Amino acid sequence: MANHPELELVGMLVWSKDKVGKDAGELAGIEPLGIIATDSLDEILKMDADAVSFMGLWPDLDLICPMLESGKHVVLTPGLLYPKYLGDAVAKRLEDACAKGSSCVFGGGISPGYVQCIAPITLSNLARRIDRITVEEFVDFHDVAESPELIGNMLGFGRTPEDVAKNKHPHYDEMMPRFFNQTVALTADALCLELDEIRDDIRYFVSPGGGEIASLKIAPGTIGGARCKFMGIKNGEAKIIVVLNWACTYDLGEGWFDESEISNSTQWRVTVDGDPSMRLTFEQADRFGPGGRNARKSTEHSFVITVMNVLHAIPYLVREKTPGIKHYGNLPLMAGRYTIR
Repeated sequence: MANHPELELVGMLVWSKDKVGKDAGELAGIEPLGIIATDSLDEILKMDADAVSFMGLWPDLDLICPMLESGKHVVLTPGLLYPKYLGDAVAKRLEDACAKGSSCVFGGGISPGYVQCIAPITLSNLARRIDRITVEEFVDFHDVAESPELIGNMLGFGRTPEDVAKNKHPHYDEMMPRFFNQTVALTADALCLELDEIRDDIRYFVSPGGGEIASLKIAPGTIGGARCKFMGIKNGEAKIIVVLNWACTYDLGEGWFDESEISNSTQWRVTVDGDPSMRLTFEQADRFGPGGRNARKSTEHSFVITVMNVLHAIPYLVREKTPGIKHYGNLPLMAGRYTIR
């Protein structure tokens, strides 16, 4: 944001007490920006700002709606890609807040987001007929040093299937389908496909030998991988399928990737079966070397592209003439304006 030619940072809201009073640049690991972090929501609401970039883990409407009511557009990465799917009560609360503040709300990111919506929707423009769309995500957690609580307690890695079944995380089973089922619903509506239902299937895979990633030890006999499927069903057939393949070890059995199969720690593959059939493989890197390989595997790139997808939306929301819920289906194709410079 500090380097974006169309954006100027004017405030920062934080939750951790040890961040309060520190410069935003210092917290981001760059030069000081002269913006001091606060934990006062009231202070943020009173600021003369056009928009808020909301990067919380969950879409907290008790925070988002006051921001919208104060006249600030809100872009966010945690859910709210297609609030219509979340029900009339959620959609109405957001629309009412937008109407009060003459503001817009937009949820995006890379996954859930761009790869499950923009990529298949744009590929559909090239097809005469589509039988099925499959979006696969591959994540290798070996380099992830952050968020041991999220990886272990929420995702279940390093725990036994029995422990996960008995001690479910309060957010995981509820929020994961809500996040990714929205992408299935949005893509179906964009393609004028009226689904009968959306199903989800979350399965865990045990690592016989165990292993270790940067943030967590995986004991033998505990969960080393998870595969989540979200399926849009029409006439008994899965027409839009989103599959998440997350691995901490390479001994999970048939159908799982190993270290040599993806050139970075995150990769996505979009397959359109139809006439013609098409496939798009999406990777990121510091730079691509000979043969398209990436010398440094890292999940850092996926964090960057997640954030940039919503930051680039801010200038488009500011120019919107009507307040309300915005999404990939009712906004123009958004460019990374001024990124080539």
